[in-house]
Amino acid sequence: MLFFDFFRGDRPPLIEQSLDDMSAMLELGQHMFADAAATLLDNEVLERDLSEQDQAVNSKEAAIRRAVLEHVSIDPKREMIFSLVLISIVQDAERIGDLAKSIAEAAQLATGPRHGPRVEVLRDLRDRLLKTFSETREAFAEANEELAKRVMDDSAEVKNALTEFIKGVAADEDLDANTAVVLAIGARMMSRVSSHLSNIASSVALPFDQIRRPPGWE
Repeated sequence: MLFFDFFRGDRPPLIEQSLDDMSAMLELGQHMFADAAATLLDNEVLERDLSEQDQAVNSKEAAIRRAVLEHVSIDPKREMIFSLVLISIVQDAERIGDLAKSIAEAAQLATGPRHGPRVEVLRDLRDRLLKTFSETREAFAEANEELAKRVMDDSAEVKNALTEFIKGVAADEDLDANTAVVLAIGARMMSRVSSHLSNIASSVALPFDQIRRPPGWE
């Protein structure tokens, strides 16, 4: 049984609020990621207070945990699997905020502006991830299993591309050490963001016992 099969009809108020909070966390995470990546890859000044935004994400996570606990305490036999899954994937949404801050911190390590073909490749992957954010939010909000599976497939492709990118940076003798380190850290953090988005999508696309499994896992 899939995660959202429990609530194809009316949802209890506490669960409805938790799902709204989850979508809000993803939206905040997307804004944080976009700003941090723009600082890293487009040499833009970071105007958003990522720490403040991260606190908002953390507050949403705590609210979801409280709501689920209250819901389960009222009727512990009802929607137990749903509650367990929601508690699990909210951590993925929370981690995205931390990773956005890590991307911004990588940019602060740079001794000069980022430009050149390597940066262009990473920008393209950044843009794909921003699209994945939007699709993950849509798949989650609408319980769209087909879109969720596409998110998982796209995330796997982006992660593979980022792995190859890091290998290329390590072997590129034309890159100075500072630029190589900054880009490699940024790419690694982007890969982890992709993994968390895939995990969230898996709650829509896969049965409970297979959540967080990679596409095609048997």
